[in-house]
Amino acid sequence: MKLSLEKFVEGSIKKKLNLYHVVVRQHNEIIGTFDWRENRRDDIHSVSKSFLSIAIGMAVDEGILTLEEKPAEIFKEKLPADPSKNLLDMTIRDMIMMATGHDHFILQGYSKDDDRPVRDAIENDDWVEYALQFDVPYKPGTYWKYNNFGPYLASVIIQDRTGQKLTEWLKPRLFTPLGIRNPQWFESVKGYTLGCGGLHLSTEELSRFGQLCLNLGEWNGRQLVSAGWVKEATSNLISNKIEGKVQHPDSCAGYGYFFWRCARDNAYCGNGYGGQRIFVLPEHDACIAVTGHEFDAGGISDCVWENIVPYL
Repeated sequence: MKLSLEKFVEGSIKKKLNLYHVVVRQHNEIIGTFDWRENRRDDIHSVSKSFLSIAIGMAVDEGILTLEEKPAEIFKEKLPADPSKNLLDMTIRDMIMMATGHDHFILQGYSKDDDRPVRDAIENDDWVEYALQFDVPYKPGTYWKYNNFGPYLASVIIQDRTGQKLTEWLKPRLFTPLGIRNPQWFESVKGYTLGCGGLHLSTEELSRFGQLCLNLGEWNGRQLVSAGWVKEATSNLISNKIEGKVQHPDSCAGYGYFFWRCARDNAYCGNGYGGQRIFVLPEHDACIAVTGHEFDAGGISDCVWENIVPYL
């Protein structure tokens, strides 16, 4: 089956969405594409976190780490002088649910809402030590706050324990099987794969990742990550509703391990700064990759559900 995306293109124009590309897969094949510009690799920003989620699942599968380990024990030489109980109690599971107990967006890369520097302007080159200095006012596991603390520290843990940068470690496990050659992923000053953002992929390459998730970790007959991990990571594990804030339904439908739940069709997605999205719709055996430079995230979701999903 081939899918015309004319209605989606028209819908995006009506909503004034600044999009680059869309790729639709169903029943394990590409059924529709549209390019507003030359198709090339771009920074998928925080959709990188969803790739990291799969990497963490692989690390769990291989016994490299467990979710109950505590960053305060792993990085004990980098702790502040008088660490709080909440910091000491925090686990890797809390980190990958955005439930560390922080009330601050740590290691943010672009915009900021206070006088703290953005990531690349931090004077302390040891971002783990820097991140561990922040107060943890809430009990870990109980309060959702979008944050780059967890993904960066998780990337550091995998690199320290494997002796390989996350990108290199993932090549034989993820990138090469998916046919993603020479992947580029930003690094910190200390040479750690960023984890929270900075992975550069084409929209079609991103769609392959969506297909992997749709297949519950299987690709061309090979199980790259356990099906149980994909199911758990993409389920609704914690509420991401923000008290007092008006949110689009797809931005507060729940959160897993670096995956967002959607409010419709039992779907979930990876969500990146400026309109990078991978929607996975198990009930339709489909996934939809969208890239662009668009900050109306709800508008993108609505356009997908109004103009693509009904025709799957």
